[in-house]
Amino acid sequence: MKIAFFWTWEFSRNILKSLTLYQNIEVLLVVSQPDKPVWRNKEVIYTPIKQLALENKIDLLQPLKLKNNFEVFEKLKSLDLDFIIVVAYWKIIPKDILKIPKHWCINIHWSLLPKYRWASPIQECLKSWDKKTWLTIMYMSEWMDEWDLLSIKEIDVDIVDKTWDIFRKFEDVWPNLLVETLNWIIDGKIKGTKQDCDCATYCKKIEKEDWLIDFKNLSRNEIYNRFRAYYVWPWIYTYYNWKKLNLEEVSILDDDKYDWQVWQVVKLQNKKVWVLAKDSKILIVDKVKLEWKKSIDILSFINWNKDFLGAIL
Repeated sequence: MKIAFFWTWEFSRNILKSLTLYQNIEVLLVVSQPDKPVWRNKEVIYTPIKQLALENKIDLLQPLKLKNNFEVFEKLKSLDLDFIIVVAYWKIIPKDILKIPKHWCINIHWSLLPKYRWASPIQECLKSWDKKTWLTIMYMSEWMDEWDLLSIKEIDVDIVDKTWDIFRKFEDVWPNLLVETLNWIIDGKIKGTKQDCDCATYCKKIEKEDWLIDFKNLSRNEIYNRFRAYYVWPWIYTYYNWKKLNLEEVSILDDDKYDWQVWQVVKLQNKKVWVLAKDSKILIVDKVKLEWKKSIDILSFINWNKDFLGAIL
């Protein structure tokens, strides 16, 4: 089975690494986003999927664009591909490329379509306090997340699960599900199921205001779910002394409401630091990162910033 992969980030690397272990799969090409300079020193860092391709001596392309790209088109066409697999590539695949493989292009999506189409389905799942999510394998079209469904796997979501935990759960199940689905397609045992577009919901691209925490207008559970959704990137944050303060580890305590001033930082005798949200329920803060500083546990942070206790966030 000859395959090309359009992938970019760390999760994609782990999945591709596992799929290279299947004897009937031959990975002929990896297409990744171009390398970009990062951090203040503008150091160029390889994408995780590029690193894996180089380690395994797999051909690699990093085009700036796909539309009207003759080099990419001819390269793909020359490989006699059975499938192109696309995961988190973050660019629209043109129709002329979709037609190249014998069995079309396959996409992996992190929700039960048509619910949570587009950019951030896992984050929306966590923000909505959903108890389950789904891994969906589907055919691709030029329109994002709209074509026929092939196979689905249900995944439980625990109250402590964060975005990274959900990806790890997907990692455990979807290499086998993908290979099984590809074999079903080749053997003619599966056909796509059309989506009910009237039931579609859409996830917008994550914007900066989404992870800014306003304790005056968000409930404790809303804040906690945003923490789960935006862990490890981009983190939720607030402001302290006019500087950005990332809340890198928080938890919740199911208890009665309290009569302290809402949004006030309070330290208790058990060495826990609490903040009261809009609904007067408790958010426990365990680890923070002040702008331009290193991550630090909350008690150490308070030792260096005495006025944080009693602060109104």
